[in-house]
Amino acid sequence: MQDIQWGMIGTGDVTERKSGPALMRAEHSVLRGVTNRTLAKAEDWARRHGVDTVYASVDAMLADPAIDIVYIATPPDAHLPLTQAAAAAGKHVYVEKPMALDAAGARAMIEACDQAGVRLFVAYYRRAMPRFQQVRTWLREGRIGTVCSVSVTLRHPPAPEERSRDTLPWRVRAEVAGGGRFLDVAVHTLDLLDDWFGPIDDVAGFPAQRAGLYDVEDTVTAAWRHRSGVTGTGSWCFVASDSEDRVEIIGTDGRMTFSCFGDEPLVLQSAGERVEADLPRPTHVHQPLVQAIVDELRGGSPAPSTGMSALRTTEVADRVLRG
Repeated sequence: MQDIQWGMIGTGDVTERKSGPALMRAEHSVLRGVTNRTLAKAEDWARRHGVDTVYASVDAMLADPAIDIVYIATPPDAHLPLTQAAAAAGKHVYVEKPMALDAAGARAMIEACDQAGVRLFVAYYRRAMPRFQQVRTWLREGRIGTVCSVSVTLRHPPAPEERSRDTLPWRVRAEVAGGGRFLDVAVHTLDLLDDWFGPIDDVAGFPAQRAGLYDVEDTVTAAWRHRSGVTGTGSWCFVASDSEDRVEIIGTDGRMTFSCFGDEPLVLQSAGERVEADLPRPTHVHQPLVQAIVDELRGGSPAPSTGMSALRTTEVADRVLRG
């Protein structure tokens, strides 16, 4: 079967190492061309990464019959209209997370793709990373018995550009991102928990704005229950004085601890035994999920992160941020 041809919309930081090279290095995957609302940026990206085609506009890319799927690497406020345009052009879609500004936008994206008969994938790439596949394997093997609860802690200081309202990045501007850092990073962990323990049916959230650096939440506490019965608590602070990234899964026969965003070894403790698994992130973190998407489009098994799975995470985030 022929290779899958990608078009990439947006050439920001995420595309430099995390995603753009992954589109070129996955098997049977070809990055045919790129576009950006600032054409010079697209031309510069293509020159540095060895991509032949630069489209003058999104419309020009979507009109190319050779393109099978578009990767939308823009801020979230553009995800819905770009997904609708791509679906109308008969292109499959791979969109950055958060999927949309809110759950209503996410549902509209799913509807557009369903009506057009195209596939919608979302860049919750941790689902496909070997590091987190190992956690899934341990859970399926029952290495810690019946899972009872999970706790999540993530805190770090604000980025330098977040300390002045003159330099605030789009990630902490609600009109562009839908919220703040919670929607930018915490959703990765919530999405993994959905993958391992099933949908979150009940959730209570307590968002707060404590440091006054910007107008969206900078501190969030939440508690939830998965349909499977596993309960969870989470604490996120993006204006802290120090950093911690820790997920702990408690079972009847042991526990697992690991970071969601770091490369520290996974730790499994059960029956007096301690096991460590050192599985660093891939060089291009999107590549395992990109490979799964390419494989599905070529007739293989379904990829693990879809519009429907991402919608569940978006709905949970909405409920947390509504308090």
